[in-house]
Amino acid sequence: MLTGSPLRVVGAVVFLGLLGAACVYDVRARRIPNSIVATLLASGLAFSLLAAPGGIRGLVFGVSGLLVGLALWLPSWLFRLLGAGDVKLYAAASAWLGARGSLNGAICAAFAGGIMAVIWMLRYRGLGGAALTLWAARANPRSLVQPVVAESPARVLPYSVALAAGAAVAACIPHLIF
Repeated sequence: MLTGSPLRVVGAVVFLGLLGAACVYDVRARRIPNSIVATLLASGLAFSLLAAPGGIRGLVFGVSGLLVGLALWLPSWLFRLLGAGDVKLYAAASAWLGARGSLNGAICAAFAGGIMAVIWMLRYRGLGGAALTLWAARANPRSLVQPVVAESPARVLPYSVALAAGAAVAACIPHLIF
């Protein structure tokens, strides 16, 4: 996405800028504004429409990405593993990526999220607490997402960072996995 026509370069700047803004907002306030998500979605569909030859093909590319991105992360919201803003953010970013890019990005985001979760556990629970949490997860995997004690919002993992990283990798290195 970062090379080629001026449209692609401008698109990449807009895409990465909106993802960055959503992450900064999520890290600071633990929510993602719908205005950022709506802008990301509208610009993604417009970019898909303009970048693909034949108009309708680009719209199908963007909408299919949106639907795949939503389908991939909606179950995580239903099981209360992610917030609705995270799911909406990834679905909107997927309008830029298309169906295949959305799948690539989700796999990269899952890896990034796993690394972030381990770092987060080490930071807030220490080595012993992180080891105990992982040990307890053998018997009850849900313990990985349920806090041991009521945690402040500042100690909740902002998963939008992992989702944005996965989407950015999928956009910059489109055939990394598939």
